[in-house]
Amino acid sequence: MKIEDTINSLQELNFDLRYEVKNNNELYVRIKKDQIRKIALICVDLYKFNYICEFSVVGKETLLGENETTINCVFSNSKQGYYVICSYVTKDKPIDLSNIIYQSKLFQREINNDYDYKVKKVSGTGAYQVAVGPVHAGIIEPGHFRFSVMGEPIENLEIRLRYKYRGIEKQCTDIDANILNLMFERVSGESSVAYGEVYAILVEKLLKVEVSVEIKAFRVVLLELERMYNYMDDLGGVGNDIGYSYVAKKFGYFSEIIHQLCERVSGSRYMRNVIVPLGINIDFNEEKRKDILETLKSLKSRVISIIKMSMNSVSFLDRVEDSGMVSRDMAKKLCMTGVVARACNLKYDVRVKFPYEIYGKIKKDINTEIKGGVFERYKLKARELKDAFNFIENSLTYIKTDINRDKKEVCLKEGLEAIASVETVKGELVVYGLTGENNKFDRIYFKTPSFTNWTGLSEAVLGEIIPDFPLINKSFNMSYSENDR
Repeated sequence: MKIEDTINSLQELNFDLRYEVKNNNELYVRIKKDQIRKIALICVDLYKFNYICEFSVVGKETLLGENETTINCVFSNSKQGYYVICSYVTKDKPIDLSNIIYQSKLFQREINNDYDYKVKKVSGTGAYQVAVGPVHAGIIEPGHFRFSVMGEPIENLEIRLRYKYRGIEKQCTDIDANILNLMFERVSGESSVAYGEVYAILVEKLLKVEVSVEIKAFRVVLLELERMYNYMDDLGGVGNDIGYSYVAKKFGYFSEIIHQLCERVSGSRYMRNVIVPLGINIDFNEEKRKDILETLKSLKSRVISIIKMSMNSVSFLDRVEDSGMVSRDMAKKLCMTGVVARACNLKYDVRVKFPYEIYGKIKKDINTEIKGGVFERYKLKARELKDAFNFIENSLTYIKTDINRDKKEVCLKEGLEAIASVETVKGELVVYGLTGENNKFDRIYFKTPSFTNWTGLSEAVLGEIIPDFPLINKSFNMSYSENDR
């Protein structure tokens, strides 16, 4: 169903809807608030669109001193590669869509600032609750986990986050567009490159500018290097949580080698402030190209060897197989994304469905597994890691000459809006931007992959025992800071 087909189909409702196509793949549908439930039902049930997110844009104060709020419900047609943004204006709370779209309650709770958590009680023989956090025995971010247990099996897990809410979306509206990439990169540190990339795509969409093939290819190199050290850490983390110290230490060592390579290439272990709108912020030459190729060549066979070793270990398989399962239907209901969704046989990857830079040329297939457990997530991350070696090698073939640092001035007109998306190491990141005065944005909204994936963790632990929670948690390895943004 193409954008034109969607418009024609919606017009048959005789709702007096207003349509506008922007940036080639964004359909904005302006509706009345009493129409949103029917439109949402049509989008998810009839059109089979993916529900992405729901967020608010507060309008300017009226003469009566009241603010009108625009509620945006975003859907995507991943088969045709476009977004549908259904918007309505209200002075009240958003229309409840939770009986149509289960995960809409998460987004509406955020819009309403409703964080009054009510602890569920458990009773009966052998029933008790275990509270963990928000302060943990390690250098990790704060989060509260309350397990309800009947005997040994976990009956329910409540996750409470946002202990370090930073108000980043509000801060983004006070920063000039030329340096806003620095704030984006700090939403979630392990995905700095991906957040810098999504900002570059957003601005380039707004300005209708396309960078050279060499810059596109170099951006993919940086994105895949980030994917490599993250998944090395993830695979090592799973090994560590089952006491497989050899695998854990090896992957930790490999990750450090990639971090050092990143620092040699970009000046930053996390490659920050390298991807900028309209260009690139470092020089890239033949010496750095050789460094990347030689480093990866020295690592590739060793990484594959450790992956094979772990998958041939009976004690390793005994812990990870048939553990932390999430069904395909539940993963879809919870709007899970990224590797944890593809492990449940949800065939969705932004790099394929909404290709950016040169991914449309080098990535054709989507890696999936069926059972949706710890082992499936482990295997997929291992496969993504192997793919990253090939993607980087292929991308470097598109770079025929040296790339010189080229950071252009960004000048945004007021009243422009766009949606950009990338595949981070955690999953699909979607960002909405609405430009305002003085080269700043009036609204920036982040739909982070961890925001919905955390609820998948609550599902994965059901029926398991508490000692297996660290292992299941590590196989997800979601970001706290993406929630506490």
